[in-house]
Amino acid sequence: MLKGKEATEKPDFKATSIRRIGAAILYGMLASIGINFFLVPAKVYSSGITGLAQLLSKILTDYIHLNLSISTLILLLNLPLVFLSWKKLGSSFTCYSLISVIASSIFLKIVPVMTITTNPLVAAIFGGGLCGMGVGICLRYGLSTGGVDIIAVVIQLATGRKVGQLGFLVNGMILIVAGFLYGWELALYSIIAIYVNAHMVDFFHTRQQKMTVTIITKKSEELEEALTSKFIHGVTVIDHGYGLYTKEPVKMYITVVSKYELFYLEAFVQEADSKAFVNVQQTTDLVGNFRQI
Repeated sequence: MLKGKEATEKPDFKATSIRRIGAAILYGMLASIGINFFLVPAKVYSSGITGLAQLLSKILTDYIHLNLSISTLILLLNLPLVFLSWKKLGSSFTCYSLISVIASSIFLKIVPVMTITTNPLVAAIFGGGLCGMGVGICLRYGLSTGGVDIIAVVIQLATGRKVGQLGFLVNGMILIVAGFLYGWELALYSIIAIYVNAHMVDFFHTRQQKMTVTIITKKSEELEEALTSKFIHGVTVIDHGYGLYTKEPVKMYITVVSKYELFYLEAFVQEADSKAFVNVQQTTDLVGNFRQI
């Protein structure tokens, strides 16, 4: 019986791992094209750690004559954050996030810097859009692209407070320093790139959107063990249900999660019962205590 259970679960985990690794690699490709084809030639800056790496690379080259590539700086800036993630967020989340960081660094080395357009507005729109698309795809499959996201999640788990302002602070610092050193016009174009980036992230993955999830399973003990050990939200249990045709007893579980967490919940359910029925509905309004992440 145990062998049968393992046989049904292994393909699910394997497929999940392949999708997440594929998302990390796709992010690396999209981000490198957005940066090397559009943002770098136009001297427009991206958001977060990527934008900080762009700015530091430029400053080190111009003022200290130290040539460190953007890809190298992205890796160096993320290393302490990856260690923090490993200690606070666990090995699985960290390993997949590290793959996305390494993928972006490798593709930034492989993809040549090429001027597609000399128009900084066009460069900001397409460069920011491609980077945001890659980030959104990563978030959809439950992994981070490193950087500011890791700090935000760690602080939020420790304090229970939202720290969405952290990204604005980092981006604001990048824009102010870039404006003073290299002119305010390009810094203003960078605001457009950052805005488009954020819009594309929301298009592919809206973290703030809430989803109501209904789970019907015959393996209630396994599911409850998975939820109590790994899930942070409350769950309502409806007992003594049964299948209309099979007459077999089932239990129903109802909870609300953000779209950011939906991937993790689905993984927990698959681990406990690969044949569970899961219904996901968009939640338009929410009243009461809901723990944000």
